[in-house]
Amino acid sequence: MNRFKWPVKLSSSFKRFKESGNKLINQVIQLPKKTLFAAFLISLLIIANSFFWWYRATHKGFEFNESADKEPLSEWQIDMNEQVLNEENIERQYGLNDNTQNVSSPPKEGQGKKEEQQNLVKPSEVSGNLYQQADLDTGKVEKTREDEHDNITKAAGEKSEETAVVSAMATMAMPAMGRVTTAFAMDTLVYSKTLEQWNCHSGIDIAADIGTPVKAVMDGTVVEVTNNDPKLGVVIVIDHGCGVKTLYGNLNSDKLVKEGNQVKKGQVISAIGKTAPYEIEDPPHLHFEVLKDGKNIDPQQYLPKIR
Repeated sequence: MNRFKWPVKLSSSFKRFKESGNKLINQVIQLPKKTLFAAFLISLLIIANSFFWWYRATHKGFEFNESADKEPLSEWQIDMNEQVLNEENIERQYGLNDNTQNVSSPPKEGQGKKEEQQNLVKPSEVSGNLYQQADLDTGKVEKTREDEHDNITKAAGEKSEETAVVSAMATMAMPAMGRVTTAFAMDTLVYSKTLEQWNCHSGIDIAADIGTPVKAVMDGTVVEVTNNDPKLGVVIVIDHGCGVKTLYGNLNSDKLVKEGNQVKKGQVISAIGKTAPYEIEDPPHLHFEVLKDGKNIDPQQYLPKIR
């Protein structure tokens, strides 16, 4: 192992270092210009990044919005000679007028007596005010009674209308003469030949020949007539009031009734067809639904029992 011997010859060491440096410089100069330019850019970026982080560390970051990041004042920095709010001006601006006048300028003795005499109310005025107040109270009571009577009458009318609808549902007419081939099934599944899968069935299917008349089961108003329903083809919906509606699907025609028409129980509204895409593989039939408050219920519990 080589060891330095004293005195060290610095001139020879410096000479070797100089030769190594010149050799390295010559090798660098011989590199392509693109490589030298890329090395220069990388060095410049490293220097700029170093300067950025050094400045941020020594100056606590870059404060772009100094007003938003002001440090809280210490107790010894608070100015004790702040401007005091004028309480009289505040009371005059925000207080009640009578209270403000009494606080700001106390009345004189003579003026106070005059004001008290002026403020005295005569007995006749008091009695008149009492009678007026009694009349107002009586009017309010009568109006409340009228409102209660109207509400009771309205509730009785709605109840009687609902009773009429319920009794009408118990005596529904048959929408079409035929045999029920598919029953109502919302809790169970029914196999669909068209879709080739098991599905729920929200109504009943009454099989009959094409052209068999379809009748309204109760009095009501036609609220929907559709000839291109994606599931049931030609569809008619009748509103019977109190949240009860009936739906007639897979019909042959939509020309007999229009939206807004009033129909009677047993009135012909269309005929059985074969227009329902979801039931096209089944024989001709009427798809019939009963809805109460938007929910499907079993129509067979209201229709006549036909064997």
